[in-house]
Amino acid sequence: MDPISSRLLVAALAAGFPLLAGAQALPDDCSSAAAPKQPVEASILGTKFTPKAVNLRSTGYVKTESEQFDSYRLELMSEDGISAPLEVGVTFIVPKGAKIEGKVFRRLATKDRSRQPMASKAGSEIEVQGWSFKNRPAKADSDHTGHLASLRLEFGQRKGDTIPGNIYLCVARGQTTMFDKTPTKEESYAVGAFVAKIDK
Repeated sequence: MDPISSRLLVAALAAGFPLLAGAQALPDDCSSAAAPKQPVEASILGTKFTPKAVNLRSTGYVKTESEQFDSYRLELMSEDGISAPLEVGVTFIVPKGAKIEGKVFRRLATKDRSRQPMASKAGSEIEVQGWSFKNRPAKADSDHTGHLASLRLEFGQRKGDTIPGNIYLCVARGQTTMFDKTPTKEESYAVGAFVAKIDK
């Protein structure tokens, strides 16, 4: 193949298959950006992996003085089973009895709770309760208690015991915590489309 034809082929492939999340800059605000339709990929402070198991499970409920919510956790894991070496998790809530199909859940990269999307009109609880990245072998992690992240989590329609979705969870590099004043050198993210198994 001559050089010009080769360059045209590369351009055509790039147009049809966008660069993977790790090869391009993440948006400043992933909560307002549509997640790429590529198969989901993740990175935990620079350690990249493709989830081999994606599960959605009920984690009980959250109750306030005036409202009650069903709580769920989405887990993207490097291998199936308890305590996978690499794991990304997002915990979110909906009003008791409400479905998650067709819903979009967001979290903003701010400590100001009043700016977070709420789970109901009453506004007693934020819809995304928490998120976490765990690299168990390296004893490296990142979560909502120490770092800021922006998130857009979308669910499609349930099919039997599975549900499709898209995730855009982004943790910028250069963050410190109360206990670790060394800025993080790498970003963490989970980006792309998935099909989650619903644990009963």
